[in-house]
Amino acid sequence: MPKQKIAVFSGPNSTIGNSPTLVTGNKGRLKGERELEGRFDHLASQTLYEPVTVRIKKFTGHPLEEESSAVYHDDGKDYYEVELRPEDGPYPLPYVARRADGSPHGAPFEDGDLQDAAVKYGGRQFFFPDASRIFADIDRTIAGRDEHGEGNTLDRKAEYEFIRALPPAGYPSKGEVSGQDYFPYRPYPISNRPRYRDLARVTNTVQAALATGNYAGGIWLEGSPTVEETTYWLSLLIDTELPIAGCASQRTHGQLANDGDRNIVDAVDFILSGQGMGLGAVGVQDERIYAAREFKKADDRPGNYKATGGHGGILGTVGPPVTVWYRPAYRRSSTSDVNINKLPTELAFLDHFGDSAPVTLQVKDGDGALLGDIIPRVHIVKYGAYMGEDETRDPDDEVDIIARIQLAQSQQSKPQGEAPQLHGIVLEGTSPYGMGSSSQHAALAIASFSGMPVVRVGRADPGGRVPSDGRDSLSIAGSNLDTNKARLLLMASMMKLGRLPKAKDPRNPTADERKSVQAKLAEYQEIFENH
Repeated sequence: MPKQKIAVFSGPNSTIGNSPTLVTGNKGRLKGERELEGRFDHLASQTLYEPVTVRIKKFTGHPLEEESSAVYHDDGKDYYEVELRPEDGPYPLPYVARRADGSPHGAPFEDGDLQDAAVKYGGRQFFFPDASRIFADIDRTIAGRDEHGEGNTLDRKAEYEFIRALPPAGYPSKGEVSGQDYFPYRPYPISNRPRYRDLARVTNTVQAALATGNYAGGIWLEGSPTVEETTYWLSLLIDTELPIAGCASQRTHGQLANDGDRNIVDAVDFILSGQGMGLGAVGVQDERIYAAREFKKADDRPGNYKATGGHGGILGTVGPPVTVWYRPAYRRSSTSDVNINKLPTELAFLDHFGDSAPVTLQVKDGDGALLGDIIPRVHIVKYGAYMGEDETRDPDDEVDIIARIQLAQSQQSKPQGEAPQLHGIVLEGTSPYGMGSSSQHAALAIASFSGMPVVRVGRADPGGRVPSDGRDSLSIAGSNLDTNKARLLLMASMMKLGRLPKAKDPRNPTADERKSVQAKLAEYQEIFENH
């Protein structure tokens, strides 16, 4: 029976797609150079240059092998003779490479090179350009055998296609540029994070792959602090019934007690189980299956992902066997109202209350791909107690909000393609009410009458929903979403609904202008109630 195929997408800043620094071992160091401490030389996964025959001392695979020597076949020798070949795949071997420094023998590679501008921060990459080498190392048991003592843990289960959606490493020799084509977080002085428009690239890459019918599902690999955001975005935007598993790691591939390799294996099992069909994108971490909407990292130690919102979010376990106990009630993937196939190709809306003709923006190109320049700019404002400047409700005290409004108006005066056209704000206020200071709400009202929808959420890790009790009728109640998830849902919603109708004077709107904004906000609220 032919094996199913899984698409494996490499995402940005991914520890799960990173490895420890390749440090020159003692076998590659010269007399007088720093000697690495410890009784053993460390090993790194590498490929042989040519075949070599080795003799392996018998009874050395485990301290008690010799105790059971009677059950072993005796060929009269004290060793096994084996030929190792390059085509076998990587072997753990001493790392002896040295850095060119103009001297006859070079210098040892050190971890400190990554902080040294004089040596171009080491000049090397340790993130993987795609996940193929990681999968090979898992199959070769570089990171460990399976529970039955065997290898090829992934190869036995499925076939894989490795897709560089927004990878953490790249090929400068082929013209690729860090911060444009790939996104590493180390070396820290030259790290790069993805940009707004890169969400379009993510969406188009994943949608196009899963729409081919060639795959049983997809695995998304990303940095542990942000995988929760991309997983939720995929749950909102990707129109598919196929399972998508978001995975991360707290420790790099090849590091002691790396958790990422196990998460990959678990994600494969989840996809092949069939229980993820129609479930939307999920997080698969530490043997748990999380709904994308509630998936959240709390700390950088294995086992410290959690479900936010206070009311569920853990859907099941990878077992064995894979078990899904609960299915989300919220719309996702194929049922999402904001998936890519339900977004308009051309978005039309009234820019100002009373306009006779709508503004139109291109959301997708002729092939149905999302345009990078349509991705909305949504920023976050936070409330803390004792933040008020004085007892007034002066909106101009909130210089950050006012500056965002001014920037949005300036950018919207330019043509699409030259500047962003859609803007919004998320207020992280009190829990669960999502309320800020009087001056913040005064400034945010100006934002609403300037065409910018505002979402209110509770602090940090909400334990319940924002009440829809009318205490702020000029904003969207963000349910029990955390701030970053509310931001993503607002961005997706704006590509379907457009801007709020602007008032002629945003600081002094008329009653009719107020009603018009509230009517549009009701459309946004409907999406937030169901996603």
